[in-house]
Parts: sequence; structure tokens; C-alpha cells
Amino acid sequence: MRPSSNFCPVDVPAMSLFKLSTELLLRILDELDPVSLFRFCRASQTILTLVRGTTSLRYRYELALCGLREGSLNQCSPKDQLATLLSYKRAWSTFTWSVEDRLTFPPPTIMGVSGNYLYQAVQISEPNGFAWALRIYELRCFRRTPQRGLYFKQYLPTFDVRKVVIDPSQNLMIWAQIYFPPQQNSPVLGVLHFRDTRGDYDHREAAQPRLQYRTERWGITPPGERVSIQQVQVCGSLVALSIRLELEDGEGITELALLNWRTGAALRTFTGDTLTFDLVSDTRVVVVRLTGDDEECSSGSYERRPDGLYAYEKGTRSPQIDVYEICHEPGQGLLPRARSYKFPESWNTVSFVQQCPNSSAKMITPPAPGILFDNDPRLRLIAVTFDFPHNAKPRELSRKVVVVIDESKLMPADDGDEVVRWADWQEHCMILKLPDQADGVQLCGRRLIFFENVQNSAGSPQDRSSRVHSLDLNPSTAPYLWSLARQSPPWRWQESVSTVFDHRGSKYVRTSTSNTHNLTWMDVTEDSLILYHEREGRTGVRILTFGQELRTEP
Repeated sequence: MRPSSNFCPVDVPAMSLFKLSTELLLRILDELDPVSLFRFCRASQTILTLVRGTTSLRYRYELALCGLREGSLNQCSPKDQLATLLSYKRAWSTFTWSVEDRLTFPPPTIMGVSGNYLYQAVQISEPNGFAWALRIYELRCFRRTPQRGLYFKQYLPTFDVRKVVIDPSQNLMIWAQIYFPPQQNSPVLGVLHFRDTRGDYDHREAAQPRLQYRTERWGITPPGERVSIQQVQVCGSLVALSIRLELEDGEGITELALLNWRTGAALRTFTGDTLTFDLVSDTRVVVVRLTGDDEECSSGSYERRPDGLYAYEKGTRSPQIDVYEICHEPGQGLLPRARSYKFPESWNTVSFVQQCPNSSAKMITPPAPGILFDNDPRLRLIAVTFDFPHNAKPRELSRKVVVVIDESKLMPADDGDEVVRWADWQEHCMILKLPDQADGVQLCGRRLIFFENVQNSAGSPQDRSSRVHSLDLNPSTAPYLWSLARQSPPWRWQESVSTVFDHRGSKYVRTSTSNTHNLTWMDVTEDSLILYHEREGRTGVRILTFGQELRTEP
């Protein structure tokens, strides 16, 4: 990766560049990093024309245009690099995948996606009963050297694995478990097992092979009550675990704990009946909750729920975003107070609120080994979904809304409590009004994807079809996306979306859509869309991979 340049186009007189020979100008441009090169191209049509005619320069220009950063793979010719990037760009922009893999799993099974891996925990029969097998599938990725199809590694844990998190940059795999005590005088535990992805053994850098979190639930869980792991995330040495304790009537409490897995230190705990989170770095956590929650700070761990968290006292609490800075040093006192970003009071009627974690690389995470490019962490977005009752939604909104904001706009407090009113930060937000049946909102880099299930007029509930929608929220690509509209017009739902782009005076958002079978859920990575379909007691998985295979020089 080239070093960042300090050049700024507006500080350099344009005529001074044009007096240089083409050869010398190309040498100067070749020293620029992608972002600086992109800025020069935006400042001068002459430079843009020159860059577009040079393969290596155009590759770096396209990286910045698409919100990507250079990786560590340098075995490809400039021509192959550019071809791979342009294929990746067009495939996602037109929602056209090149490879489809299919898997079918019998119940009972637990599955999900972490990084570029699909995990599946399933019961297998043994002579003396049943045991659990954990399969980790590495998904296809055309941004790295060629692979042989879809393959998996199998592990045989001695406990029920509920969640899996994989961080290839640290060769780290985390297995999350809920331990239910056999007697009443012991707490229910959340247990994190730290494994090495290079073999079937504990991670050598972990202070302990497993960390335990003591929940507020003690003893045997009564019928009708439920204890579940909602979400697990890791960033650097910081790991977060959230556990939901839910009563029969739907009321409950969510506990979020933050730990340092390298030292074994329990850092902080948050408790509330409605909260979701995202680790944006190894020192910062963003928590979405409703005001009025009883919140405690002590020491502990955290996680996410696929279908969101519901608010039960409708109209009495307002959603807000809290940003915290985390201190890893022991004995540093209580967690610094949050900077709270408030939403309008008219949104107090919300019946559902959930933060959608961004699945792209975080700020401190380096590019994966052998990767050609990935999403630029500096451009990551944060998304929060809201559901409003039909008869109590704010006048200006649809029933389902997603609020999107640049991650860099949400900063922790400098000193003490800070509250930011909606009027002071709404200009940084995009408000997307979704169809009433929208579900499964996913975020990767600056791409937002969701699906909606549509009931066929003459069919049974099992005959529903699904539409998957992909929204590109990168303003730099607006002219390119606009040009695609003439070739493959974007599909629009009846409820209009708010302004995302202003291109030549037109308010515009590029929305690509694909019809598919009835979906239960979906996940998204930088390369693939994973669709889940449950029917007749089995779970079908479709893995759609975008881009073209990368060629490397011998």
C-alpha cells in the first residue's frame, strides 16, 4: 500500500501542473495514494483523462471512487487488478452474481456468518446418543488468489455452540456457549472459548482458553422463559457479548459485557431491557437503546439478536445512540459518560429498534492476507432500523425506517455527559423509508441490503416470494449508478425513499432488486449474499458470490 500523500488539489495551482511534461506528471501522479489521486481527478478534467488512460492509475482511481482500499496482494498485473475491480464494481451495482453455491441442512442446526465464513452447528448421532459438530465453511472470494469451490473444516466441541466469530487478522475464532447450572444456587453463564483458526487448539495469545460471564439469571430456567446469546463481536483485544433474558410475556433484560480477551480483564457491563450495539474499534462502542432503561456499568460482556429488540412501553421512551470510549487499563474508575445522540420526540411511538452492525473491516483491522482490496474502514456507515405502529407513526415517515450516518460523525464525549439534539445532527443522516414488509436489513461498507416477502394473491403462505434490494449509498459513484439506469432501470417501491443522491438536479437512489424464493433470513459479506430458506423441516442456503475470478502472474 502506498503511503498517504499530503497533497491537496486546491493548494496546488492548476497551471503549474500543466506546464510539466506528460511523463513527469505521470510520475507525480504515480506517487499519490488512491484518495489523493481521486481528489486531483475531481479537480481537473485533464488529469482525469490522463489517469483513465493509464491502467495502474485508473485502478487506484477506481479504488477511491468505490470506497475501497488497497490490499496486500501484489502478484497481479495492473490489467488483471483493474479487470477484477471493475467486475466487482459492476456486479454489485447491477446485483449480478457470477457463482451460486447451495447447501441443505437438517434440523436442529445453528448457523450464521462471520467475516468470510459460514458456520453451522448440527447434532450428529453416535452409538451412545448425540453429539454436536461444528462446520466452518470458507466462502468464495474473487478478490484473492483462486480457490477450489466451497469447502469446510469440522470441529467436535463438547458443548452446544450458539454463536461463532472469526477474525482472520488475528487467527482468532470464538465459540460462544450458554451454560445452564444443574442446581438453583448457581448463575447462568455466558462462556467464550478462544480458538486458533490454524488448527484445533486454544489461541496462544488468550489470557485464558475461556472466559465466563455471570448473568443475572440464577438456577434452572423455568418453562416459558428463555436465555439466549444475542450477539458476539471482537475488535483487536476487545470482545463484546450480549445475552437476552426473556420472560414468557416477552418482557426481559439484555446484558452487554465488554472484556479484554488478551488479559482476561472484565471491563464494563451495560444492562437494559432494550439495547443493541456495535464495536467500531478496540476502544469504542456504539449502543442503541431507549431512554428510561435502567443502565448499570460494572464489569462484563455483550451481543446481537437477529430479529431485533422490542420496546413494550410504547410512547414513553425515545430511542437514542450512545457512544462510549473504553479504557483497557485496570483501576481507571467508571466508564466515561456517553455522548448521547437524541432522536425526535415524535419517534417515541417506536415499537422496534435495532442497530445493524457493519460487516466490513473495522478501522484498526488491516486488510486480510492475500486480498487485492477491501472496503475502506474510514467510510463505514452506521444504520439503525425503526418500526412504527400503523396508527402511531410520525407524519413524515413510513412504518419502517432506516437511519444511516457516517461512523466518523459519531464521537464520544470529551468530558462528562453530552447530549446532542436531533436538530444538531440530523443533517448528517440519511432517512430511508422502506416497504412495510421489509426485513433482514444488512450493512456492509456503504452498501445496505434488505428483503421483503410478498404473498402471492392465490397462493398459500408457503408460496410467498421474496425481493432482495441492494442500495449503494456511496455518493461518489452517483454518476456511474445513474448511467446504469438506462441499461437496467432501478426498481422502486411505492413508498418513496428520502434523498440519497442529487445528480444533475434529480433526487435519486440506485436500488437493484432480485426475486427469489421465500426467505427466512439473510447475511451479507464483501463478496457474497447468503440467503436462508426454511421449508419442510430443512434449511436451504444459497450463497451468491459477486465478481470474477482473480488471475495472478506465474
